[in-house]
Amino acid sequence: MNPECLHFILKSTVQQLKIKPALLSVVACLLCAVPLAAQDFLDNFTVAVGGGFTFPVATIADHIKPGFNFIASGGPRVHRRLSIVADFSLHYMNVDDDNFLQDPVNNVQISFGSLVRVWSLTANPVFEFIKQERFSSYATGGFGFYNRKLLLAAPGVVPAVACDTFWGICVDSSIPGGMVTGDLSLNKGGYNVGGGVTFGTNAKFFAEVRYHQMFTPGTATQLIPLSFGIRW
Repeated sequence: MNPECLHFILKSTVQQLKIKPALLSVVACLLCAVPLAAQDFLDNFTVAVGGGFTFPVATIADHIKPGFNFIASGGPRVHRRLSIVADFSLHYMNVDDDNFLQDPVNNVQISFGSLVRVWSLTANPVFEFIKQERFSSYATGGFGFYNRKLLLAAPGVVPAVACDTFWGICVDSSIPGGMVTGDLSLNKGGYNVGGGVTFGTNAKFFAEVRYHQMFTPGTATQLIPLSFGIRW
């Protein structure tokens, strides 16, 4: 809002309520300072939130299906084109039931309708190599902490022990509640690289693609998320 217009509105209100003019000046100064402080913050700090689709690649693509993701990041601008952000990503994908938990003795397939959840927290430099008033393009990459968890649904009704060598687990569905052996949750390091484009002035719409690799034992967990959102 224009300061002169704001001052006129407040002055009219003061006349109606019979508030002292000194109070009018204080309120007007505070209201005018709020957008200036917010703009100064965004000049030195960047924040982004978004979501989209996640596609498994390489070996793990034979064991999980495409899913969805949520992402959030924030950090200081250390240069007009360079920011250092803490980057959080969360991915959910369905397990491929056609290749999951087989009973090697009775040749029985036990489908659990299970999910795989992967989340990461990494430190990422972001460099804007094209930076214009309404358009920019950027590249990013970083290292950090990853967690992959297999979220099993309720055990099946087939009384059998089913194992999966890829996930490294066995489930005995003959026991009420199902007894699981193996590590359902893995914590490992990993990295990501990618880039994207932004459109807009203050709150900018962005579209980006990345490659994530988590150093899971045996076979790396590799994902490619395509994400959209808002960046300030």
